[in-house]
Amino acid sequence: MNSFYFLTMNILGDGEDVWPYTDRNERYRFDCSKLDQWKIVFEHADRLGIMKHFVLQETENECLLDCGYLDVQRKLYLRELVARFAHHLGITWNLGEEHHPTEWSPYGQTYRDTKLMADYLRETDPYNNFIVIHTHAAPQQRLKDMTEYLGFRNVEGPSVQCGNINEVHGDALYWLNESAKANHKWVVCSDEIGQHWKGAMPDEFDPGHDTIRHKVLWGNLMAGGAGVEWYFGYNYPHSDLSCEDWRSRDILWDQTRFALDFFHKHLPFTEMRNANEIIGDNNSYCLAKEGEVYSIYLPEGRGTVIRLPQGKYTVEWYNPRTAGDLVKGSLTNVNGGGFRPTGNPPASDGKDWVCLIKRE
Repeated sequence: MNSFYFLTMNILGDGEDVWPYTDRNERYRFDCSKLDQWKIVFEHADRLGIMKHFVLQETENECLLDCGYLDVQRKLYLRELVARFAHHLGITWNLGEEHHPTEWSPYGQTYRDTKLMADYLRETDPYNNFIVIHTHAAPQQRLKDMTEYLGFRNVEGPSVQCGNINEVHGDALYWLNESAKANHKWVVCSDEIGQHWKGAMPDEFDPGHDTIRHKVLWGNLMAGGAGVEWYFGYNYPHSDLSCEDWRSRDILWDQTRFALDFFHKHLPFTEMRNANEIIGDNNSYCLAKEGEVYSIYLPEGRGTVIRLPQGKYTVEWYNPRTAGDLVKGSLTNVNGGGFRPTGNPPASDGKDWVCLIKRE
């Protein structure tokens, strides 16, 4: 676990328990003692190497400060947070949870209001921290809203919420490609998954986490995304509003670490791109540095074919459920020059495996 996201103001929102002010109805005086206690938490996160994802407002309170405009209350709120906390390591400023109006939340900031807020935050923060916007869950709303920010310099990525986890991989691919076309490439994170009552369930209800490991964790990373933050659905113990024990998802943290370990140990991932088109399986994912190294995530535990340039390549396998060293499968070498089989993983268990192919 190397990130956590949290609200700094949820007046009128789901929790109704967090604000930086001396009183719920105050907008100009800040509770210095409370903010000093927040600082203790953030310094602890610094020491642990944890990214701090500040969600600055909730969909229900986008218009709480200055009716949504950039005026005295909003500027003061942003300046206070920047002055106290912007120096911490690994900061993300999120301009709003489920940001912008939709049919069930009709009052919200306009695109212009939000851009002005982003501009002000960029001008005020001397540390040039990362700025994102959290999306709605519905794909049509997500597409409508985030298209407005393509090419806008002071939003650096979508904080993506997918109500349907089958959308995670394709959605990450879409925004990476569209932002590149707009000459301002985004960092694309999967920051909330549906259904809202379910999310990432505790280990006792879903000890395997097979579906979200496939569709969400590896789905985002193999698209070229920047990773996942796990949302806890409210129908289960230790929900998004009530969690008191992070160990309730201990197995899921391990599986997340296994994915990170694979990327950092075995892939030059900053030089790779998604290349699903060169494999013969529509349900699998491929990340490639063409002619050099290929990673294929195979959710059903069987091999596929891949189009390789001329050359000799080694084939090894990684278990995303248990990690460990790379292991040999039914093929250990393959010659390129067209579509070639990967062979099968070492265990025919019907579970997911990752195939690593490297030029000798």
